[in-house]
Amino acid sequence: MRMLENILYIIAAYLIGSVPFGYIAGKLNGIDLREHGSCNIGATNAVRVLGKAWGVPVFVCDFLKGLLPLLYMKCHLGGDVTQMSAGDMGWFLGVMFALVLGHTYTCFLGFKGGKGVATTAGCMFAFSLTIGFSILATWILMMVITRYVSLSSMVAGLVLLVVAVWEFWLQDGGVSVADGMALGLLSLIFILVVYKHRSNIVRLCKGTEPKAFSKKSK
Repeated sequence: MRMLENILYIIAAYLIGSVPFGYIAGKLNGIDLREHGSCNIGATNAVRVLGKAWGVPVFVCDFLKGLLPLLYMKCHLGGDVTQMSAGDMGWFLGVMFALVLGHTYTCFLGFKGGKGVATTAGCMFAFSLTIGFSILATWILMMVITRYVSLSSMVAGLVLLVVAVWEFWLQDGGVSVADGMALGLLSLIFILVVYKHRSNIVRLCKGTEPKAFSKKSK
């Protein structure tokens, strides 16, 4: 029964992550975000195409769909991820990955979705406040310096890994099975986010990537 419960929760997490708030916001305005701006349903494109009045709520909703399910699980499993058994950590990480995967490959839009940044951020705040605030501070700093949303997001993802290694490895002087699982899954999420930004990487290299909230995006 426990195994069935775990599987059903992971499926539910994927469906929650799959809710395309950016696409819904676009449709409420009579447009399909997949055909405008960067042709992405994420919050950045929603801000660019629909304005902050719609884009900010899209970000908040994408953030919360990563945060709330994991907060519920965290409370259910004792509230401290660093003390989880390998079994509980596997379940927790499975739900986390399902949430991010749902956002990036939503079943409601032919398995094409956003770039995973907002939902990943929500997951990280539920997972560890140290990691959550570290990536937030990094993102804000990079935005102030570069004004590139994509670059800021990827650098924040790299900081995520560095802080995770410190919190789960260096701080304790060793890596348990659960710690290793956490580091592995966070690395996989980072790779996924970078992969979803591959077109942005090409534009950054060419010098054609638009700066924050510029309307010149394609």
